[in-house]
Amino acid sequence: MLVTYDGIVVGRREIGENSCFLDILTDEQGIIEATAHGAKKINSSLLGSAGLFSYATFCLSRNRDRYTVNSARPKRSFHELGSDIEKLALGSYFAQAVKFCTPQEQSQQDSVVRFFAISLYEAEQAKDPARLRCVRSAFELRYSCMLGYFPDLRGCSNCGRFEHEEMFFLPDSGEVICGDCFDRGYGGSYYVLTPEILEAMRNIVYAKLDRAFKFAVSDGGAAVLEKITENYFLARTERTFPALDYYKGIRIV
Repeated sequence: MLVTYDGIVVGRREIGENSCFLDILTDEQGIIEATAHGAKKINSSLLGSAGLFSYATFCLSRNRDRYTVNSARPKRSFHELGSDIEKLALGSYFAQAVKFCTPQEQSQQDSVVRFFAISLYEAEQAKDPARLRCVRSAFELRYSCMLGYFPDLRGCSNCGRFEHEEMFFLPDSGEVICGDCFDRGYGGSYYVLTPEILEAMRNIVYAKLDRAFKFAVSDGGAAVLEKITENYFLARTERTFPALDYYKGIRIV
């Protein structure tokens, strides 16, 4: 049986001299492992669609739970990520995250393929380290929402206040409390949110998908935001990612 899906390659493993296994992210089936015979040959029609981060329309032969790539029509490659080791490492972290966390055969409000493509594009276009931090934060927080872990950022969970000069984010419960309601003796984990950080987080969570990455914060704000979203995402997914450790180890600042 032939099936056709738009997808992005999030993993690749070599088979002998000419072939490979591809892990393809799709909206319809989650992650599909497919064999790409002869994909490494210089004259292969699959050569341009079998690389990591390749975005293509894949025609697959399905035999029970086994897939073989029959043909592929490239849509985008994101090959410029490979020219910057920091961006490549961040893209690899994104790929590991969606590979291990995306549910199988589960419909979502947002297209996970489109979300991943936007994430790669924004990382590719980032001009400085602070912007790359923001891209990472947007990925982690929005993807947490796509997995069902929505923080409630609409206002203080106690009094409903929308704005305050000092808001506290409680990652364990995913809620915010204003400075007037916050118990200063609280012994749990919390982060102090400046107005710019709270606005950025609200944009990531509540904006339409194509606007979720469109925000700006100061360099210091980007560093704090990154800590918040990393801890929130890793705690919710209950795992670590080797590519994230590598990214944090090689980045410039």
